[in-house]
Amino acid sequence: MKRAVLMRSSAVMAVLLALAALPALVGCGGGPATVQDGRLLLMGNENIAFLEIANGEPGGFSAELVTEMAGRMGLELEVTLEPFAALFASLEAGECDIAMSAITITPERMEQVDFSDPYFDSGQAILVPEDSAVSGEADLAGKRVGVLEGSTNQETAESIPGIAEIVRFREKPPMFEALVAGGLDAVISDTPFAQFNAKATGKTKIAKVLTRSEKYGIAVKKGNSELLRELNDELRKLKEDGTYDRLYEKYFGDRV
Repeated sequence: MKRAVLMRSSAVMAVLLALAALPALVGCGGGPATVQDGRLLLMGNENIAFLEIANGEPGGFSAELVTEMAGRMGLELEVTLEPFAALFASLEAGECDIAMSAITITPERMEQVDFSDPYFDSGQAILVPEDSAVSGEADLAGKRVGVLEGSTNQETAESIPGIAEIVRFREKPPMFEALVAGGLDAVISDTPFAQFNAKATGKTKIAKVLTRSEKYGIAVKKGNSELLRELNDELRKLKEDGTYDRLYEKYFGDRV
């Protein structure tokens, strides 16, 4: 388990100092109720470009986005990394306030948790070694295909006939490493991660983009309407004032 508390900007710290001088007001204002007073506890799975912890500091698009949101809500962000399959159970158990990294909104998941408005448009792709002849789903017959356990990528793989073995990974890095090392014939992944791997390694390529309509959201415990409303309000403001576009360009460049 990796955990980090992200320090705020000096402007937000000034607000905190003012609140610290008025303890009677803490927890009594308009901010949402959270698991720990004054903090927003985020659990997510490690994802390159979206959510990572390096040298005790969280980073990535999702981390920076929610840090801005938490600061404007008067909360300090604490990030803990867990396997993807454990995130919704942690929400239900009250171990965190939000689950976030690169979680696709689906009807099935909406029965378990509530989602914020979408904050990222994504899709799925088949990633293969650079010299692979695979060009689409039909070419995966008889192949070993890697997926993230419990993800929509796993659901996609299970819907493709003829795959010899679907290999489930709890985290993405070992899955991509197995592909480069020859332990897998292909990986079905969210498109941003496939693009990042192909660019970073020079040893893989996208064989086919399967879908373009998936959207990522911030998950909260079912029925936590107050927190959900605050998150949606802050997300809207970040898009309106240009902060969202600045962070998007930082991590992903121009929109495709």
